[in-house]
Amino acid sequence: MHPTSSVPVRRGRHVAAALVALLLVLAGAAVAVTGTSTTPRADAAAAAAPAKGRLVGAIRVGGSLYGGTVKVTILDMNWKVLGSTTARSTYQLSVAPGSYRIQVTDTRPTYDVNRFAPTDMTATVKSAQTVQRDASMRKGASITGTVRTNGAIASGARVVAANPYGQSFETIANRQGQFAIAGLPTANYSVFTYDARGQWADVSTFLRNRKVGTNTNIAINLKRRAGSLVVNIVGGNQQLPANGYVTARNSATGQWYVAKAKNGNVSFAGVMPGPYELVVPDSGNYLGRTGKVPGGRQVPAGNVLFTAFELLQRGGSVSGTVVDARVPTRTLKGVQVQLFNKYGTKVGSAWTTPSGRFLIEGPLRTDSGYKVVLSRPDGGWITFGTGGNDTCQYGTYTSSAFSISVGHVRALGNVPLKAIGHAQNPQCIPQTTSPTASPTTTAPTTAPTTAPTTAPTSAPTSAPTSAPTSPATSQPTSQPTSTVTVTVTATPTP
Repeated sequence: MHPTSSVPVRRGRHVAAALVALLLVLAGAAVAVTGTSTTPRADAAAAAAPAKGRLVGAIRVGGSLYGGTVKVTILDMNWKVLGSTTARSTYQLSVAPGSYRIQVTDTRPTYDVNRFAPTDMTATVKSAQTVQRDASMRKGASITGTVRTNGAIASGARVVAANPYGQSFETIANRQGQFAIAGLPTANYSVFTYDARGQWADVSTFLRNRKVGTNTNIAINLKRRAGSLVVNIVGGNQQLPANGYVTARNSATGQWYVAKAKNGNVSFAGVMPGPYELVVPDSGNYLGRTGKVPGGRQVPAGNVLFTAFELLQRGGSVSGTVVDARVPTRTLKGVQVQLFNKYGTKVGSAWTTPSGRFLIEGPLRTDSGYKVVLSRPDGGWITFGTGGNDTCQYGTYTSSAFSISVGHVRALGNVPLKAIGHAQNPQCIPQTTSPTASPTTTAPTTAPTTAPTTAPTSAPTSAPTSAPTSPATSQPTSQPTSTVTVTVTATPTP
């Protein structure tokens, strides 16, 4: 069944033709996406999120409140940082209902050997609920030492201590080459050292099971000539506009180096010679990946390795045409289309062209639960034609969920947007409202099967031979015949 439709038509034999045309339009206007279309008032109601909850807690050292400053960071369960604040003795956070990780860290410098180790906690908060999680701080493990390059003091060397849990702590050696990294949680650590001048390198130092409250002193001597690695990031036989952070990891020693790409190029200086694999993030419409330097080539000591790294998998994309929900032949330009994944994160957007079409591309991964949200800025108004008199106001629209596959275009077809207001244009009156000044009649439940069989037999053969010689001096004795506009409400049958 087609939905009930209301359109302005003119009285007389044109009613039948208009109904037939309407049925054809409705039959051909199949919409591939379903969802909800709302007015601004409905939007406000839909946007009313559940009441927030609170996370509160005390910061303790032993049995007493800690008076120093700490940083409280809140993360989702996938370790994505959502926000942070500083606190003394106690903290409180206002959060939406959900499950969270809470991390409390000492704000004292990394080289302060009295620094506390981070404290990690989890909590699940319901609407309007207060959940308490107290943090117990303990003095962390520390690593101290001196850095040399080929026997000489290495002032300004960068020293990084990394554990298997994805945590890394770093500091810079002073003018005497001395360093300290403190506030470490109990774990195994690899200590990587980087020459400030990028000339020397060496293997990392491995420290097993460093416990909180203990200190380890080591001597580091970088005695191998360092090399350099320059990478060009490509995809689809062209250079990609990569501008994210790229990691180069030495396959033999485990050492890693991080550098920021610029316009698809990234350089690493002062790296340990040997084989490398690269961790490259998404770029353009291509998905990031991890892979070895092509051809098994290695970074040479005291020299530069130039190479290209290709991203192989193109992400998915979404296309469609935004149309008037009541008049599907009317395409809508200048509508913003936003794409959200199943977690509610915005992953792409586009504006419709004059023909109402849109295409959202990017590193979109195979998944279900994607939705598009349609909206028009400036109060939702869209003007049609060149005269500026055909103006409709539109609401918003949220589609139902759909899936996307990498390397494929997800075609949504016609995506409807409902008119909610008008400016001197009856075509834009919402479906639930009829003009009050026009009479209303009910059309037959079925449309006529044939169109009128006759047309006027001839057109006028000549124009008037002369114009009036003077203005009319009297009013007509009868009212002229007029054409009356009515609104016909029809429920087409299948």
